[in-house]
Amino acid sequence: MHALTWGINLAIMTNILQFVFNKTRQSRKDYRFMRKWGPFFCILASIFLCMADLTRHLVNDAWGTACTSLPDGSHLGIFGGSGSPEMLDGNYDKYCKSVNVANEYTSTGALSAWGWTFTIFCTWSGFVLLFVGICWVINLPRKVAAQWRAIRRR
Repeated sequence: MHALTWGINLAIMTNILQFVFNKTRQSRKDYRFMRKWGPFFCILASIFLCMADLTRHLVNDAWGTACTSLPDGSHLGIFGGSGSPEMLDGNYDKYCKSVNVANEYTSTGALSAWGWTFTIFCTWSGFVLLFVGICWVINLPRKVAAQWRAIRRR
């Protein structure tokens, strides 16, 4: 599921970047370099920042499992909490368990360093840069000010 979310987000973000690139080339020709390409660089940075936590999820899913081979003659069973285990039918030669790889939370439930860095810092700063870049490329402040002046004249 995380891979699907990752792919959809990457597709959406790169389409926004393509829009900003084409808009910059068409309508921002007379601007100096950073005023011209600033929105593009904001969106480019936001892609990496917004995708960082989703990538951490993928890493955690991909490398967060450790498998161990069973000794010969051993069988797997499920403990229901009390009594003897219910033995599993089938020929199982290993068992797997979850391991900690870039976990978002500590054992106490608080955010870990990974959680603070990727979930809070990267995601929020990525969305702020995305917002700033889009507002910048479509000249939203200028359009809002012009609309406000038009309303005030009436």
